[in-house]
Amino acid sequence: MLRHLVLSLGWIATALITASPIYRRDDVQYPDPEPCTGNCTWIHDPSVIKENGTYYRFSTSGNIAIATAPTMAGPWKYEGALLENGTSIHVVDYQDIWAPDVTKIGSTFYAYYSVSAIGLQNSTIGLATSTSLLPGTWTDHGSINLPTSSQYNLIDPSIFRESSDSPIHFTFGSYWDDIFQATLPANTPPIDLKGRWESGNGEGIQVTNLIRNTTVGEAVVEGAFITISLPYKSSKYYYMFFSSGNCCSDPSAYPGSEYKIMVCRSTSVSGPFHDQSNKNCLTESGGTIIMASHGTVYAPGGQGVLWEEDKKMAVMYYHYIEPGFGYRAEDFKFAWNYLDFGSGWPVVVAASVG
Repeated sequence: MLRHLVLSLGWIATALITASPIYRRDDVQYPDPEPCTGNCTWIHDPSVIKENGTYYRFSTSGNIAIATAPTMAGPWKYEGALLENGTSIHVVDYQDIWAPDVTKIGSTFYAYYSVSAIGLQNSTIGLATSTSLLPGTWTDHGSINLPTSSQYNLIDPSIFRESSDSPIHFTFGSYWDDIFQATLPANTPPIDLKGRWESGNGEGIQVTNLIRNTTVGEAVVEGAFITISLPYKSSKYYYMFFSSGNCCSDPSAYPGSEYKIMVCRSTSVSGPFHDQSNKNCLTESGGTIIMASHGTVYAPGGQGVLWEEDKKMAVMYYHYIEPGFGYRAEDFKFAWNYLDFGSGWPVVVAASVG
């Protein structure tokens, strides 16, 4: 799961950072995914960053798979693993490395990742850094020492920073009470802040609950990613994208409760966030669906957002399952679409609209 740029749509600044009304929108016609060529399968929870004209994609498993492409459409080429020797973190013997989030702070790239396994709550978030983006250049720093809690699961990290001298907002979480955030001092990436993390009131860095969904069948909320936009009048909104529902099962397991991509909006990066019907996304299980299953796309999620400068449009990228293709881990596909913020809320649109 965010991812950070200053964008202009009016302007939008996005952080690569990936819940619900839960109102199903079966009447909505979503566009098909834009083209993807090359290495477009076995992709979960992608994180995409553009550097010097090349797109770099990072994804779950394979010690964080790295692929590159000249455009979002590809052709995507697998380059190797970010953590060539795996992580120094040990949670369980059968663990995997999930949901990388890659961002650039100064001249250094920071890759936050989760170490976990299905069903665990004692997950850990780790960090690797590089002055490049390619395999063989990354240094693993292990855990950032964010404490475990009965309220959250330490997966799906995402970093948002509005400008080079702004505080860093570290968002994470899944299941239990869902999405949480900690705000760090400016210019202080959370490499190792043991002893400074704290849940609740008191000194240190506080961990705050931002998004929670208690709707039956929709209580899985994860993969948060924040963007900011200023294109509408004098208003300034922060958009929290996240995934809600069941990620990785075929339709017979959780019919109607599969992954979908949601959004909430706030005038503050730390909330409170509300959906398009003005439901509170923390206290009223709010969230507006912007993409759900449709056509050959099943359970879209694990999303992030970046800015396509040449088209002056935001791009949302994600993974999905194509039912006729299969439901195994290696069958998950990479996809992307454009977003239109013209109404004040993100709407998925076809390339021809832009």
